[in-house]
Parts: sequence; C-alpha cells; structure tokens
Amino acid sequence: MSAKPTISAYGTSFLEILKRIHERLASTTFKFNPSEPVTLNREDTLLEIYIEPGQRYPVTELRLFEEYALQILEMLPGACAERTPDVIQINLGDFRDEKGIVVIVTPEAIELRLPTLEWLGPHTPVESSKLWRRLKLNSSKKFDIAQLITSAQEAQSQTFGVCKFCSQKLPSGWMFRRDVCQSCAEKHLGIVH
Repeated sequence: MSAKPTISAYGTSFLEILKRIHERLASTTFKFNPSEPVTLNREDTLLEIYIEPGQRYPVTELRLFEEYALQILEMLPGACAERTPDVIQINLGDFRDEKGIVVIVTPEAIELRLPTLEWLGPHTPVESSKLWRRLKLNSSKKFDIAQLITSAQEAQSQTFGVCKFCSQKLPSGWMFRRDVCQSCAEKHLGIVH
C-alpha cells in the first residue's frame, strides 16, 4: 500500500476538480489567440500553475511529487509556484523574510532550501537559496512535510542577526558579522565595502 498525501483545494478534492476539468476539456474546441488576455477560473488556475503549465502535457492522474507539491502549496498561503514538466519550485517570501522558504519538488526528491543573499562583488547582491534538507521520494515512505517546513522556517529565522549598534534584526546577507550589520560596520568599524 502506497502512502499518498491527502489533497484538497478550494474545499473540493483534487480528484473531483481534475475530473471536471477533464470533462470540460474533452467537450471543448480550443482557439488560441495570444493577443487576447485570458481570465482563468480557480480550476483552470490550479491546472495551469500547479499541474500542467500551458496544457503541454497530458494529465491523467497526479504523480506523487505533484500531490506533495499541492499539499505544500495548501500549507503555505501566499506562496508562488513555478513549474516545468518534472520540477515544481515553491517560493514563500525571500531572504528578508524570517519565514521565507524555497521548496523544490521533483519526482525523485523534495528539497527544502533557505533564501539567501549572496554578494558577487561589493555592489552586486544576488538572491539565491541554500540547501537545508533533501528528502528522497518513494511511494512507501510518508513524510511529515508540515513539520519539516516548520523546522526549515525556524532555521531560516536563526540566520538573522541583531546588530549591536543599531539593534536591527537583519538577514545574514546584510550583516558584516553575526552581531554587526554592514551599515554599522562602515560607520563604527571603518569597514569600506
């Protein structure tokens, strides 16, 4: 018996939504005009963003990693998702957010990543993420994904430091060292960036 997460969206089971979408698609003739804006209803949005972008791939049933991605999206209100055929990236917040997290879901694994700010030079900050934990996916092992996300968010919060000069709590990318922000390092320590 395989362990699968329970999925529901907008108060309706995903399987019911998928069946309605399939029935609608089977009875529709499509005409596409890229210059006309398209307004999507909730079911179309769910299909377009989270399951099959651009309806380029046939959907018959959800794969395990897609089920996990939907479960994660329901746990992270306000999160944004991007999708390719075999990768779903879910972003909540960024490096400035103490609860920020990046989750990458593939058929093989779930990666929990912490948003960061890297400096390529003195005036070249780049938003990035660092691997916090990688979990291999298989149909016989069930994860407490909610607990893992909470733990990752706690780890993200711990990357923040409080400046001993200005008392601001800032992400590590804006800290000169754990207890001094970059701005105060220039003002009080004579550091030149």
